[in-house]
Amino acid sequence: MSRLTDLERIGLQQDFEELLSDVGRVHRVDSPAELLEGEAFSAEDASTIYEGPMSVTPIVSRRDRFDEFGEGLIYQVQYRVLLPFTATGIQITDRLIMLESDDPEMLLRDFEVRDVHRVSEIAQRRLTVHDIER
Repeated sequence: MSRLTDLERIGLQQDFEELLSDVGRVHRVDSPAELLEGEAFSAEDASTIYEGPMSVTPIVSRRDRFDEFGEGLIYQVQYRVLLPFTATGIQITDRLIMLESDDPEMLLRDFEVRDVHRVSEIAQRRLTVHDIER
């Protein structure tokens, strides 16, 4: 099995970053009480972990729960976030806000990190996020 050279790995990472069409900021709220209450917070209350290119897409949910009319229930929409390999230090309960997106529904939308995929691929990291319950 041949290993990638540093130059090949850097090239793959740069190619991947060019495919990321959105821009967002992952930040950590300094006060845990604010996380529990779901209240708004100011920029002074948060520490930026990562800001830059990313790609956000909805995760198609299985509808294995149904109401009395047979309609599928989805309790919370989740999204997959692809980030560059260099985006490190992100934790569950960090916040993500979308700064730029081709989808107007995503602009300035606020999410909470639900899962961090620590085992990354060569050029990317992945997160699972969901809307913050207010």
